Amino acid sequence: MTESMRQRRRRLCLVASVCVALGGVTGIMVSPAAAQDATSVAIGFAGPLTGPSANYGKDLQLGIGLAIAEANAQKLVIGGKPVTFALLVQDDQGDPRVAVQAAQRLVDSNVVAVVGHFNSGTTIPASAVYHRAGIPHIVPAASNPSLTHQGFAFLYRPYGTDNTVADNAAAYGVRTLRAKRIAVVDDRTAYGQGLADEFEKAVKAQGGTLVDHEFTSDQAVDFRAIVTTLKARRADLVFFAGLGVQGSLFAKQARQVGFDGRLMAGATFANPAFLKLAGSAANGMLAFEQGAEIARTPGGQAFLERFCAMYHADPVGFAAFAYNAAWVAINGMRLANSTQPAVFGPAIGKLAFQGVLGKIAFDANGDLQDPKMTLYQAVDGRWQAVRVVTAP
Repeated sequence: MTESMRQRRRRLCLVASVCVALGGVTGIMVSPAAAQDATSVAIGFAGPLTGPSANYGKDLQLGIGLAIAEANAQKLVIGGKPVTFALLVQDDQGDPRVAVQAAQRLVDSNVVAVVGHFNSGTTIPASAVYHRAGIPHIVPAASNPSLTHQGFAFLYRPYGTDNTVADNAAAYGVRTLRAKRIAVVDDRTAYGQGLADEFEKAVKAQGGTLVDHEFTSDQAVDFRAIVTTLKARRADLVFFAGLGVQGSLFAKQARQVGFDGRLMAGATFANPAFLKLAGSAANGMLAFEQGAEIARTPGGQAFLERFCAMYHADPVGFAAFAYNAAWVAINGMRLANSTQPAVFGPAIGKLAFQGVLGKIAFDANGDLQDPKMTLYQAVDGRWQAVRVVTAP
Protein backbone atom coordinates (compact mmCIF):
# COMPACT_ATOMS: atom_id res chain seq x y z
CA MET A 1 0.00 0.00 0.00
CA THR A 2 1.39 3.40 -0.94
CA GLU A 3 1.84 6.11 1.66
CA SER A 4 -0.76 8.32 -0.06
CA MET A 5 -3.34 5.51 0.10
CA ARG A 6 -2.54 4.92 3.76
CA GLN A 7 -2.95 8.65 4.55
CA ARG A 8 -6.26 8.74 2.65
CA ARG A 9 -7.57 5.79 4.64
CA ARG A 10 -6.52 7.41 7.90
CA ARG A 11 -8.55 10.48 6.94
CA LEU A 12 -11.51 8.28 6.02
CA CYS A 13 -11.11 6.40 9.28
CA LEU A 14 -11.18 9.67 11.22
CA VAL A 15 -14.28 10.85 9.36
CA ALA A 16 -15.97 7.49 9.88
CA SER A 17 -15.15 7.63 13.58
CA VAL A 18 -16.93 10.97 13.84
CA CYS A 19 -19.89 9.56 11.87
CA VAL A 20 -20.15 6.61 14.26
CA ALA A 21 -20.15 8.97 17.22
CA LEU A 22 -22.96 10.97 15.59
CA GLY A 23 -24.92 7.87 14.62
CA GLY A 24 -24.40 8.52 10.91
CA VAL A 25 -23.14 5.08 9.83
CA THR A 26 -25.74 2.59 8.65
CA GLY A 27 -25.47 -1.14 8.13
CA ILE A 28 -23.56 -1.79 11.36
CA MET A 29 -26.01 -2.06 14.24
CA VAL A 30 -29.34 -3.84 14.73
CA SER A 31 -32.07 -2.35 16.87
CA PRO A 32 -32.84 -4.19 20.13
CA ALA A 33 -36.46 -4.64 19.01
CA ALA A 34 -35.43 -6.33 15.77
CA ALA A 35 -33.02 -8.58 17.66
CA GLN A 36 -35.77 -9.61 20.09
CA ASP A 37 -38.03 -10.71 17.23
CA ALA A 38 -35.37 -12.85 15.56
CA THR A 39 -34.02 -16.33 16.26
CA SER A 40 -30.48 -16.18 17.65
CA VAL A 41 -27.92 -18.20 15.69
CA ALA A 42 -24.50 -18.62 17.35
CA ILE A 43 -21.30 -18.67 15.33
CA GLY A 44 -18.13 -19.57 17.19
CA PHE A 45 -14.66 -18.09 16.92
CA ALA A 46 -11.48 -19.47 18.47
CA GLY A 47 -8.03 -17.99 18.16
CA PRO A 48 -5.08 -16.63 20.14
CA LEU A 49 -6.37 -13.67 22.16
CA THR A 50 -3.48 -13.87 24.61
CA GLY A 51 0.16 -14.74 24.02
CA PRO A 52 2.58 -13.86 21.21
CA SER A 53 -0.03 -14.09 18.44
CA ALA A 54 -2.76 -12.17 20.28
CA ASN A 55 -2.70 -9.25 17.82
CA TYR A 56 -3.49 -11.62 14.97
CA GLY A 57 -6.23 -13.37 16.93
CA LYS A 58 -7.88 -10.08 17.87
CA ASP A 59 -7.70 -8.97 14.25
CA LEU A 60 -9.54 -12.13 13.20
CA GLN A 61 -12.18 -11.55 15.86
CA LEU A 62 -12.79 -7.99 14.68
CA GLY A 63 -13.18 -9.12 11.08
CA ILE A 64 -15.81 -11.68 12.07
CA GLY A 65 -17.54 -9.10 14.25
CA LEU A 66 -17.88 -6.74 11.30
CA ALA A 67 -19.37 -9.46 9.10
CA ILE A 68 -21.89 -10.44 11.76
CA ALA A 69 -22.88 -6.81 12.38
CA GLU A 70 -23.46 -6.28 8.67
CA ALA A 71 -25.42 -9.53 8.33
CA ASN A 72 -27.63 -8.56 11.26
CA ALA A 73 -28.23 -5.15 9.71
CA GLN A 74 -29.67 -6.93 6.66
CA LYS A 75 -32.33 -8.59 8.86
CA LEU A 76 -31.94 -11.90 7.07
CA VAL A 77 -34.71 -14.45 6.90
CA ILE A 78 -33.53 -18.07 6.75
CA GLY A 79 -35.87 -21.04 6.73
CA GLY A 80 -38.83 -18.68 6.92
CA LYS A 81 -37.62 -17.12 10.19
CA PRO A 82 -35.79 -13.86 10.86
CA VAL A 83 -32.36 -14.54 12.32
CA THR A 84 -29.81 -12.57 14.27
CA PHE A 85 -26.26 -13.83 14.56
CA ALA A 86 -24.28 -13.90 17.79
CA LEU A 87 -20.54 -14.46 18.12
CA LEU A 88 -19.22 -16.80 20.82
CA VAL A 89 -15.49 -16.39 21.43
CA GLN A 90 -12.83 -18.68 22.87
CA ASP A 91 -9.14 -17.92 23.48
CA ASP A 92 -6.95 -20.85 22.39
CA GLN A 93 -3.75 -19.05 23.51
CA GLY A 94 -1.98 -20.41 20.43
CA ASP A 95 -1.63 -23.73 22.28
CA PRO A 96 -2.82 -26.98 20.60
CA ARG A 97 -4.06 -28.50 23.88
CA VAL A 98 -5.97 -25.37 24.84
CA ALA A 99 -7.35 -25.19 21.29
CA VAL A 100 -8.96 -28.61 21.63
CA GLN A 101 -10.56 -27.55 24.91
CA ALA A 102 -11.75 -24.28 23.34
CA ALA A 103 -13.23 -26.19 20.40
CA GLN A 104 -15.15 -28.49 22.73
CA ARG A 105 -16.54 -25.51 24.66
CA LEU A 106 -17.85 -24.02 21.42
CA VAL A 107 -19.43 -27.34 20.46
CA ASP A 108 -21.04 -27.60 23.89
CA SER A 109 -22.41 -24.08 23.44
CA ASN A 110 -24.36 -25.24 20.37
CA VAL A 111 -22.70 -23.03 17.80
CA VAL A 112 -23.83 -23.82 14.25
CA ALA A 113 -20.44 -23.07 12.68
CA VAL A 114 -16.93 -22.09 13.76
CA VAL A 115 -14.48 -19.65 12.22
CA GLY A 116 -10.98 -20.43 13.47
CA HIS A 117 -8.27 -20.96 14.50
CA PHE A 118 -5.16 -18.94 13.55
CA ASN A 119 -2.12 -21.23 13.85
CA SER A 120 -1.95 -24.45 11.87
CA GLY A 121 -0.78 -26.19 15.03
CA THR A 122 -4.02 -25.29 16.81
CA THR A 123 -6.35 -25.59 13.83
CA ILE A 124 -5.44 -29.17 12.93
CA PRO A 125 -6.25 -30.80 16.31
CA ALA A 126 -9.31 -28.59 16.84
CA SER A 127 -10.69 -29.54 13.43
CA ALA A 128 -11.24 -33.11 14.64
CA VAL A 129 -13.51 -31.82 17.42
CA TYR A 130 -15.72 -29.93 14.98
CA HIS A 131 -15.75 -32.89 12.59
CA ARG A 132 -16.99 -35.27 15.27
CA ALA A 133 -19.73 -32.80 16.17
CA GLY A 134 -20.79 -32.31 12.54
CA ILE A 135 -20.21 -28.55 12.70
CA PRO A 136 -18.97 -26.62 9.64
CA HIS A 137 -15.45 -25.35 10.28
CA ILE A 138 -14.29 -22.33 8.26
CA VAL A 139 -10.54 -21.74 8.45
CA PRO A 140 -9.54 -18.06 8.08
CA ALA A 141 -5.75 -18.25 8.23
CA ALA A 142 -4.10 -21.63 8.91
CA SER A 143 -2.18 -22.70 5.79
CA ASN A 144 -0.68 -26.16 6.41
CA PRO A 145 -1.71 -28.24 3.35
CA SER A 146 -2.49 -31.37 5.39
CA LEU A 147 -5.41 -29.65 7.15
CA THR A 148 -7.86 -30.14 4.29
CA HIS A 149 -6.69 -33.66 3.48
CA GLN A 150 -8.13 -35.30 6.57
CA GLY A 151 -11.39 -36.29 4.91
CA PHE A 152 -13.52 -33.86 6.96
CA ALA A 153 -16.66 -33.08 4.95
CA PHE A 154 -17.52 -29.70 6.49
CA LEU A 155 -14.02 -28.21 6.59
CA TYR A 156 -13.48 -25.23 4.28
CA ARG A 157 -10.52 -22.87 3.91
CA PRO A 158 -11.07 -19.58 2.02
CA TYR A 159 -7.32 -18.92 2.33
CA GLY A 160 -4.27 -20.12 0.42
CA THR A 161 -1.86 -22.82 1.51
CA ASP A 162 1.84 -23.20 2.16
CA ASN A 163 2.19 -24.84 -1.25
CA THR A 164 1.29 -21.63 -3.06
CA VAL A 165 3.57 -19.50 -0.89
CA ALA A 166 6.48 -21.93 -1.17
CA ASP A 167 6.14 -22.34 -4.94
CA ASN A 168 6.02 -18.61 -5.56
CA ALA A 169 8.80 -17.79 -3.11
CA ALA A 170 11.10 -20.42 -4.59
CA ALA A 171 10.34 -19.35 -8.15
CA TYR A 172 10.97 -15.70 -7.31
CA GLY A 173 14.20 -16.51 -5.49
CA VAL A 174 15.62 -18.71 -8.23
CA ARG A 175 14.27 -17.05 -11.38
CA THR A 176 13.99 -13.36 -10.50
CA LEU A 177 16.57 -12.85 -7.75
CA ARG A 178 18.86 -15.50 -9.26
CA ALA A 179 19.93 -16.63 -5.81
CA LYS A 180 22.69 -19.23 -6.01
CA ARG A 181 22.90 -20.40 -2.40
CA ILE A 182 19.52 -20.61 -0.67
CA ALA A 183 18.82 -21.50 2.96
CA VAL A 184 15.66 -21.97 5.01
CA VAL A 185 14.95 -21.58 8.73
CA ASP A 186 11.82 -23.00 10.35
CA ASP A 187 10.34 -22.88 13.84
CA ARG A 188 9.20 -26.55 13.83
CA THR A 189 5.56 -25.64 14.38
CA ALA A 190 2.96 -27.17 12.10
CA TYR A 191 3.01 -23.91 10.14
CA GLY A 192 6.75 -23.33 10.05
CA GLN A 193 7.78 -26.91 9.37
CA GLY A 194 5.15 -27.37 6.67
CA LEU A 195 6.10 -24.14 4.93
CA ALA A 196 9.84 -24.82 5.18
CA ASP A 197 9.51 -28.34 3.80
CA GLU A 198 7.40 -27.14 0.87
CA PHE A 199 9.87 -24.32 0.18
CA GLU A 200 12.79 -26.74 0.19
CA LYS A 201 11.04 -29.01 -2.31
CA ALA A 202 10.07 -26.05 -4.48
CA VAL A 203 13.64 -24.69 -4.59
CA LYS A 204 14.91 -28.05 -5.79
CA ALA A 205 12.10 -28.29 -8.34
CA GLN A 206 13.17 -24.88 -9.69
CA GLY A 207 16.73 -26.13 -10.08
CA GLY A 208 18.01 -24.00 -7.21
CA THR A 209 20.69 -24.95 -4.69
CA LEU A 210 19.71 -25.31 -1.04
CA VAL A 211 22.84 -24.99 1.13
CA ASP A 212 21.24 -25.25 4.59
CA HIS A 213 18.03 -25.98 6.52
CA GLU A 214 18.24 -24.66 10.07
CA PHE A 215 15.83 -25.34 12.93
CA THR A 216 14.66 -23.25 15.86
CA SER A 217 11.51 -23.06 18.02
CA ASP A 218 8.60 -20.66 18.22
CA GLN A 219 9.86 -19.55 21.64
CA ALA A 220 13.43 -18.68 20.59
CA VAL A 221 14.74 -15.13 20.87
CA ASP A 222 18.44 -15.64 20.11
CA PHE A 223 19.25 -16.52 16.50
CA ARG A 224 22.88 -15.43 16.40
CA ALA A 225 24.28 -18.96 16.15
CA ILE A 226 21.98 -19.72 13.23
CA VAL A 227 22.71 -16.54 11.29
CA THR A 228 26.44 -16.96 11.92
CA THR A 229 26.19 -20.42 10.37
CA LEU A 230 24.23 -19.09 7.42
CA LYS A 231 26.83 -16.39 6.90
CA ALA A 232 29.58 -19.03 6.94
CA ARG A 233 27.64 -21.10 4.38
CA ARG A 234 27.58 -17.99 2.16
CA ALA A 235 23.80 -18.11 1.76
CA ASP A 236 22.59 -15.30 -0.50
CA LEU A 237 18.88 -15.83 0.26
CA VAL A 238 17.31 -17.01 3.52
CA PHE A 239 13.64 -17.93 3.79
CA PHE A 240 12.30 -17.64 7.37
CA ALA A 241 9.40 -20.02 7.99
CA GLY A 242 7.81 -18.66 11.14
CA LEU A 243 5.79 -15.71 12.39
CA GLY A 244 6.65 -12.06 12.01
CA VAL A 245 7.40 -11.24 15.65
CA GLN A 246 10.22 -13.76 15.76
CA GLY A 247 11.16 -12.87 12.23
CA SER A 248 11.86 -9.30 13.29
CA LEU A 249 14.40 -10.56 15.83
CA PHE A 250 15.94 -12.85 13.25
CA ALA A 251 16.29 -9.98 10.77
CA LYS A 252 17.88 -7.66 13.34
CA GLN A 253 20.39 -10.27 14.50
CA ALA A 254 21.22 -11.28 10.93
CA ARG A 255 22.21 -7.72 10.10
CA GLN A 256 24.05 -7.33 13.40
CA VAL A 257 26.40 -10.23 12.57
CA GLY A 258 26.98 -8.85 9.09
CA PHE A 259 24.81 -11.16 7.01
CA ASP A 260 24.15 -9.23 3.80
CA GLY A 261 22.05 -11.73 1.85
CA ARG A 262 18.38 -11.30 1.07
CA LEU A 263 15.70 -12.18 3.62
CA MET A 264 12.32 -13.59 2.62
CA ALA A 265 9.26 -14.91 4.50
CA GLY A 266 5.61 -15.81 4.21
CA ALA A 267 2.58 -14.42 6.05
CA THR A 268 2.48 -12.14 9.16
CA PHE A 269 5.46 -10.02 8.06
CA ALA A 270 3.98 -7.32 5.80
CA ASN A 271 2.51 -5.14 8.53
CA PRO A 272 3.58 -2.07 10.55
CA ALA A 273 4.39 -4.17 13.65
CA PHE A 274 7.21 -5.99 11.89
CA LEU A 275 8.66 -2.72 10.60
CA LYS A 276 8.60 -1.22 14.08
CA LEU A 277 10.22 -4.24 15.72
CA ALA A 278 12.85 -4.84 13.05
CA GLY A 279 13.79 -1.19 12.57
CA SER A 280 16.35 -0.56 9.84
CA ALA A 281 16.96 -4.32 9.51
CA ALA A 282 13.56 -4.57 7.81
CA ASN A 283 14.77 -2.69 4.75
CA GLY A 284 14.72 -4.96 1.73
CA MET A 285 12.74 -7.74 3.45
CA LEU A 286 10.49 -9.70 1.08
CA ALA A 287 7.20 -11.22 2.27
CA PHE A 288 4.54 -13.27 0.48
CA GLU A 289 1.14 -12.54 2.02
CA GLN A 290 -1.99 -14.50 1.10
CA GLY A 291 -4.59 -12.71 -1.00
CA ALA A 292 -4.53 -9.85 -3.44
CA GLU A 293 -3.51 -6.37 -2.26
CA ILE A 294 -6.70 -5.45 -0.42
CA ALA A 295 -6.65 -1.73 -1.11
CA ARG A 296 -6.76 -2.48 -4.85
CA THR A 297 -9.51 -5.13 -4.97
CA PRO A 298 -13.04 -4.09 -6.01
CA GLY A 299 -14.42 -4.42 -2.47
CA GLY A 300 -11.21 -4.03 -0.50
CA GLN A 301 -11.09 -0.27 -0.03
CA ALA A 302 -14.75 -0.21 0.99
CA PHE A 303 -14.05 -2.99 3.52
CA LEU A 304 -11.18 -0.98 5.03
CA GLU A 305 -13.40 2.05 5.37
CA ARG A 306 -16.18 0.04 7.04
CA PHE A 307 -13.65 -1.55 9.38
CA CYS A 308 -12.41 1.91 10.35
CA ALA A 309 -15.97 3.08 10.87
CA MET A 310 -16.68 0.27 13.31
CA TYR A 311 -13.37 0.02 15.18
CA HIS A 312 -11.64 3.37 14.57
CA ALA A 313 -8.46 1.55 13.54
CA ASP A 314 -6.86 -0.24 10.61
CA PRO A 315 -6.79 -4.05 10.49
CA VAL A 316 -3.50 -5.80 11.28
CA GLY A 317 -3.67 -8.04 8.24
CA PHE A 318 -6.04 -10.97 8.85
CA ALA A 319 -9.38 -9.27 9.51
CA ALA A 320 -10.40 -9.44 5.86
CA PHE A 321 -9.83 -13.20 5.76
CA ALA A 322 -11.94 -13.68 8.88
CA TYR A 323 -14.62 -11.41 7.43
CA ASN A 324 -14.70 -13.58 4.31
CA ALA A 325 -14.80 -16.75 6.41
CA ALA A 326 -17.78 -15.51 8.41
CA TRP A 327 -19.63 -14.76 5.19
CA VAL A 328 -18.82 -18.26 3.96
CA ALA A 329 -20.80 -19.65 6.90
CA ILE A 330 -23.62 -17.12 6.57
CA ASN A 331 -23.92 -17.49 2.80
CA GLY A 332 -23.95 -21.26 3.22
CA MET A 333 -27.01 -20.91 5.45
CA ARG A 334 -28.66 -18.59 2.97
CA LEU A 335 -28.00 -20.94 0.06
CA ALA A 336 -29.38 -23.94 1.95
CA ASN A 337 -32.15 -21.84 3.53
CA SER A 338 -31.32 -23.47 6.84
CA THR A 339 -29.30 -22.83 9.99
CA GLN A 340 -28.94 -26.56 10.66
CA PRO A 341 -25.27 -27.60 10.30
CA ALA A 342 -26.12 -30.90 8.61
CA VAL A 343 -28.12 -29.03 5.98
CA PHE A 344 -25.99 -25.98 5.20
CA GLY A 345 -22.63 -27.72 5.67
CA PRO A 346 -22.73 -29.39 2.23
CA ALA A 347 -24.10 -26.20 0.62
CA ILE A 348 -20.94 -24.30 1.48
CA GLY A 349 -19.02 -26.38 -1.03
CA LYS A 350 -21.30 -25.04 -3.78
CA LEU A 351 -20.77 -21.36 -2.96
CA ALA A 352 -19.30 -18.91 -5.42
CA PHE A 353 -19.30 -15.26 -4.36
CA GLN A 354 -17.10 -12.20 -4.39
CA GLY A 355 -15.20 -11.70 -1.14
CA VAL A 356 -13.26 -8.58 -0.26
CA LEU A 357 -10.05 -10.22 -1.51
CA GLY A 358 -11.46 -11.85 -4.63
CA LYS A 359 -13.74 -14.68 -5.66
CA ILE A 360 -14.49 -17.40 -3.10
CA ALA A 361 -15.23 -20.91 -4.33
CA PHE A 362 -13.91 -24.24 -3.11
CA ASP A 363 -12.30 -27.29 -4.67
CA ALA A 364 -13.08 -30.90 -3.78
CA ASN A 365 -10.88 -30.72 -0.65
CA GLY A 366 -12.50 -27.54 0.64
CA ASP A 367 -9.56 -25.35 -0.34
CA LEU A 368 -9.86 -22.01 -2.09
CA GLN A 369 -9.89 -22.20 -5.87
CA ASP A 370 -7.28 -20.08 -7.65
CA PRO A 371 -5.69 -18.54 -4.53
CA LYS A 372 -3.73 -15.36 -5.02
CA MET A 373 -1.03 -13.71 -2.96
CA THR A 374 0.91 -10.50 -2.93
CA LEU A 375 4.66 -10.09 -2.75
CA TYR A 376 5.67 -7.13 -0.60
CA GLN A 377 9.03 -5.51 -0.02
CA ALA A 378 10.01 -3.26 2.89
CA VAL A 379 11.42 -0.02 1.51
CA ASP A 380 12.36 2.97 3.67
CA GLY A 381 10.08 2.07 6.56
CA ARG A 382 6.99 0.99 4.64
CA TRP A 383 5.72 -2.02 2.73
CA GLN A 384 5.36 -1.76 -1.02
CA ALA A 385 3.46 -4.26 -3.13
CA VAL A 386 5.72 -5.72 -5.80
CA ARG A 387 3.23 -7.95 -7.59
CA VAL A 388 0.10 -10.08 -7.17
CA VAL A 389 0.88 -13.69 -8.05
CA THR A 390 -0.68 -17.12 -8.37
CA ALA A 391 0.90 -20.55 -8.39
CA PRO A 392 3.64 -20.68 -11.04
